Amino acid sequence: MAIPADTVSDQTIEETVTLATDWDTDHSIAIPAERTAWMIHSLGFHGRVNHYVGALWFYELYRKGHQYASATVDFVGTPTVNEYTDITIGRVGEPESLLMVRHLNLYGDTAETIAKAFELEFNRGYTAIRAEASATQLTIYARAMGEAGEAVSLDVSPASGGFSLTKSAANLTGGLDGNWYTDTMADPRINRACRDWSRGFYDACKGYGLDMTAAFSLELQHGDPSAEAGIGQRYSNGEACLLNTPALQTNFSPVSRAYWEKVHLEMADILAAAGYVPYLQFGEVQWWYFPNMGPFDPPISMPYYDQYTKDQFEAAHGFPLRFIGNQNVNPADFPEEAAFLPSLIGTFTDEIRAYVLAAHPNCRFEVLYPTDVNDNAWGHLVNYPNAAWTPEKLTTLKTESFGFTFSRDLNKSKYSIGYGEGKGFDRNQRCFLVGPGDSSTTWEKEARIAKKQNLESIVLFALDQFCLIGYPVPFWKGLRKGRRL
Repeated sequence: MAIPADTVSDQTIEETVTLATDWDTDHSIAIPAERTAWMIHSLGFHGRVNHYVGALWFYELYRKGHQYASATVDFVGTPTVNEYTDITIGRVGEPESLLMVRHLNLYGDTAETIAKAFELEFNRGYTAIRAEASATQLTIYARAMGEAGEAVSLDVSPASGGFSLTKSAANLTGGLDGNWYTDTMADPRINRACRDWSRGFYDACKGYGLDMTAAFSLELQHGDPSAEAGIGQRYSNGEACLLNTPALQTNFSPVSRAYWEKVHLEMADILAAAGYVPYLQFGEVQWWYFPNMGPFDPPISMPYYDQYTKDQFEAAHGFPLRFIGNQNVNPADFPEEAAFLPSLIGTFTDEIRAYVLAAHPNCRFEVLYPTDVNDNAWGHLVNYPNAAWTPEKLTTLKTESFGFTFSRDLNKSKYSIGYGEGKGFDRNQRCFLVGPGDSSTTWEKEARIAKKQNLESIVLFALDQFCLIGYPVPFWKGLRKGRRL
């Protein structure tokens, strides 16, 4: 139910609690940035904002393997003055769509000048085709991408005589749809829509006095999964690590790192332009946690088998990286792998930090670490590079554990909230992220426990779920102690 009102009542201010935003969701990408900022502020959540820039739409795209449909027209002979040269286009199977484009042959016209005349005509605003003339040949291209362009029909006149036109086919051909992939070489890497929305959001939040962190994970919805692209984590059978986000889980190779360095620097620039000391989060920048995409998919192996990782491991140890079937293996059986795999993560984040710090020496960094999916001996070792993720290198360590929340295991949740202490992070360097997406879980109790520990910030992920479910604010009021009657 929506009740119109002229004003919004003041809410209890939560100085260390915030509602996360996710640019992949409609509470961000589909509404003005200023409105999103206003909602967070008006609801009383004044903690440091956690803005996930997303995995689905922030990047530029290109269409790999794409080709426009085309056809050629050859102009042969000497044109006769005051006669007509015609090219007719339309849609295949739709005679009512036919359009005859006519050229009156003038004194001085040649096969070459008439080809050029048609090029100029077709390029002055036709929406179905464009053309390029080269000497006496005219190539007509569809403007529709891929196979859709093959629906353009083609006819020519005269087709015989002292001056004639020869078409390569009765319709445009050769259209290939290809596949849309993230353009890892685009400059800038972040697309205009994301840059503009982010700047508007940061400006608005800055005006409200809210601190801001921008987060990226390793996921790219349109990441190129091919082996030759070299950016995806891969299973032992060569399949790319494609998640049900949907997204490709990218790897720690120099090719992947070069892309993410640019992405992080561009976002730091946007934060700085809004008046912030940049604050960037490595959001779940780790090896994928399972031997498959989801719990109902057949297991393959852990995703450590991209070519770069295999080559680096063999160069370091003199033998191939061994088969690791799942996350429950005994690290003692794979001592070299257990030491090597986290080092790639550490190098990856260290290099990105160095790249950004060269331009923004005061930039702050945070790691988001999921304790639930790493709650096994193997995950503890390979997905936390101890030498790289230290209190000296990171401003904050943020933990999350949606699995513990959904299983309603408060003991595990307490472990997650306190995890950073064991890594040397003080309370003012520790944060906790919890999901309010299921009102029947223990998320409110987890948030209260985290608040009592005086952590730097508590993040509810995310704004859209909080609003759609319709939790009251302040949500702490929803918690009641049991009474003995």
